[in-house]
Amino acid sequence: MSRVIKNITVLLPIYNAAEYLSRAINSILRQSFKEFELLIIDDGSKDNPEKIISSFKDSRIIYKKFEHSGLSSALNKGIKLAKTEWIARQDADDLSVPDRFQKQIEFLSNSNDTDILSCWSIYFNNKNKIAFKVKTPVQHETIVEFLNLHNPLNHSGVVYRKSIFKENKYNESLKYFEDFEFFHRIKNKVRFAIIPEYLVYSKLDTYNFDYIDNRNIVYDFLFDEAFKNMLDSKSKGDHFYWTTKIAWINYFYGDRKKTRKYFYNSFSLKNILGFLSTYLPDEIFEKFLTSRARFRIENLFSNNKKFYQELRQLLNEH
Repeated sequence: MSRVIKNITVLLPIYNAAEYLSRAINSILRQSFKEFELLIIDDGSKDNPEKIISSFKDSRIIYKKFEHSGLSSALNKGIKLAKTEWIARQDADDLSVPDRFQKQIEFLSNSNDTDILSCWSIYFNNKNKIAFKVKTPVQHETIVEFLNLHNPLNHSGVVYRKSIFKENKYNESLKYFEDFEFFHRIKNKVRFAIIPEYLVYSKLDTYNFDYIDNRNIVYDFLFDEAFKNMLDSKSKGDHFYWTTKIAWINYFYGDRKKTRKYFYNSFSLKNILGFLSTYLPDEIFEKFLTSRARFRIENLFSNNKKFYQELRQLLNEH
């Protein structure tokens, strides 16, 4: 029997994002699905978002301002205040296509076991040009496996159950990667799914700098679990899997010398190429890690006319 979702809460945390706020709100208010409350949680902004928000005469908007305490805290506050069981996320500098909520609600209505749903994403740069598109795994089992190394769920495209947060909250000690840590921590307690459609446009900003300066956060929670699983391996296959995973965790988030050590014990063609690339000069290696080169190369051979038109429409709707 299909479940019925009549309304949702759209959770929009903001912090000094007035430059983008109007277009983000517009992309939400112009959704084909109309039954929602738009809960804007202001994490102590100094750029007067009240003026922008008050210009929208829509009774669905609820605005709450708190002292600055970080994104994780703002999210936890917003989830607690949400009046509905289903919560959709969006960041202040991102955009949702007009039928995003409709499609996600239809999916959830026909998938009774899904707790957290996301979608494919398109990333655009400061010049409002498409940088690349990201396709991620769509099935629960593959998403869980993917979370052992990377986060396949665009936080700004997520819809999830409020009841998940009765026993789990965002880690308020984390300034970055709070979504990855949260999804990784609860991955064996919930059911994930991703709609194989591009429903969110996400803005590239300071991600590269955040990644370089704070990737130890990811290393800590990924490595601890992977190392324990490697020690507990019951077969050569499992041991190879977790040794390889630890090598790549070090490759992306840790120490390149340690990467080589683990690659010695888990050789494959892919691992050999990874091993050799660790000898690249530091600057080149760091640029390679943060460039998302595969997605950018794929984008060169993609027909993006439809997406450019859609992005222009979303950017001009204010």
